[in-house]
Amino acid sequence: MSYLAMADDLCAHSGRSIVRQRSTYDCLLCALAMLMGRSYAEVHEAAVGLQPAYTNMTAPMTHSLMRRIAHDKGYVLLSGIYMDWSAPGIVGVLSQTIENCGHAVFWDGRRLIDPGGTDLYDRHYIDAHALEFTQRACDLVSLISLELELAPTRAKICLTEYH
Repeated sequence: MSYLAMADDLCAHSGRSIVRQRSTYDCLLCALAMLMGRSYAEVHEAAVGLQPAYTNMTAPMTHSLMRRIAHDKGYVLLSGIYMDWSAPGIVGVLSQTIENCGHAVFWDGRRLIDPGGTDLYDRHYIDAHALEFTQRACDLVSLISLELELAPTRAKICLTEYH
C-alpha cells in the first residue's frame, strides 16, 4: 500500500485500500474482499478455484460461493436482518443504479463504502432498503454471549437442539 494513499481511500476495518468494482457484477466480491482484508485478485482467484465457471463479468457472485470462500479463508459468516454497527459487515441493498437488482456495500465500522464508487448509499437508505446483513461470526460473539446470558433457558434449548 502506498504511503501516499488518502485516508478516504482506506478501509477503517483493515487499513487496506478500498476494493473497487471492475464490472457491473462484482460488488459482492469487492465487499467480501474488504470484510476479509484481502485483495480483489485473492478473492477472485479463490472464487475461480472453487467454482471454475465463475466469472465476475457476466453474473453476480452467489451467497453460497461467498460463504465457501470465507470458510476456506477461516471465516464463518452469519447473515440476517440485524446488523451490529460496531463491527464491519456486508450490506445487501436494492440497487439504485440497476433496476430489480441487488447490490452489496460494505460497512467498515465507521462508514458505508460502495464498491461502485458512488455516494448513493447512506444509513438512511440502508434503513429503508436493506435486504440482508452479513458479518463475521467472531465479530458477533459478544451479542451471542449476551443472548445466552439473558435467556439461559431458551438458549439452552437452542444449543441442545443442534447437537
